[in-house]
Amino acid sequence: MSKVGGNVMNGWLIYNGSLKIKKFELLTERLVAEANKKGIELTAIANNELFPTINSNGELDLNSLQPLTDPDFIIFWDKDVYLAEHLELMGYRLFNSKDAIERCDHKSLMHLQLAKQKVKTPKTIIGPFSFNEHEVSDDYADYVMEQLGEEVILKEAYGSFGMQVYKLTSKEELKQKMKDINGRDFILQEPIKTSFGRDLRVNIIGNEIVGAMQREFELDFRANITLGGQGTLTTLTPEQEELALQAHRALGLDFSGVDLLFGEQDEPIVCEVNSNVNYLSFEDISGVNFGSLLLDYIIGDIS
Repeated sequence: MSKVGGNVMNGWLIYNGSLKIKKFELLTERLVAEANKKGIELTAIANNELFPTINSNGELDLNSLQPLTDPDFIIFWDKDVYLAEHLELMGYRLFNSKDAIERCDHKSLMHLQLAKQKVKTPKTIIGPFSFNEHEVSDDYADYVMEQLGEEVILKEAYGSFGMQVYKLTSKEELKQKMKDINGRDFILQEPIKTSFGRDLRVNIIGNEIVGAMQREFELDFRANITLGGQGTLTTLTPEQEELALQAHRALGLDFSGVDLLFGEQDEPIVCEVNSNVNYLSFEDISGVNFGSLLLDYIIGDIS
């Protein structure tokens, strides 16, 4: 039995209650089952079952639709950064932290944080903030394409599974897509054509690489498995390992999935870093129990 101070260890696994995605449900079920094997009482809780409350005297409170035991740790498998900060202010240890999740979730913040540590990424222009549609001049669009090339990758700041990512091949397409996203934050990037349809997903816990897979998809420039890509286990080069760990550390993560692109001569380039990494595909093809290793890391951190 896993214990803290002589008592059985108790944790919460917080997930998003509005996402009815089978992959997420299966991950939650597997992680709870893995915790039970280790003698850890891990309770899965939807974020919309919790009531983070600020009382009139300024004290923080938390109530729930289900009876809960005060946790020794919280695995925060969500992007509800307001709830995450509330919990941290109450003194709870979150894996990952609120700051790490917030930076990974917003691509502009992510790339700014990576830039602080000189992490190699595609050339990136952060889009202007807008209250309504993005109305930009021809000069703006011309400048973007002069800087980034004849093709431009537009990524909405919030997005998962390779969605909300668009390859645009003309000034007219660029301006129209900026209108279509209706004022939402975005970034613009140079296309890494040598990596179209293929990338690497590097899975990391603590400061250790657990394993990696190469993802490939012949029908799209995005290689995400959710979109139809296929994953195969791969051995990383020392350069790939070093860059993935550098990106992981730059964002202050306990665990992550770092996506690497293939540049010229297969030079590694960071595409993005995922704080709420879904590791089921990696587990299935590798036989590595990522959930078990994550729980071991958490136990070691708080013991």
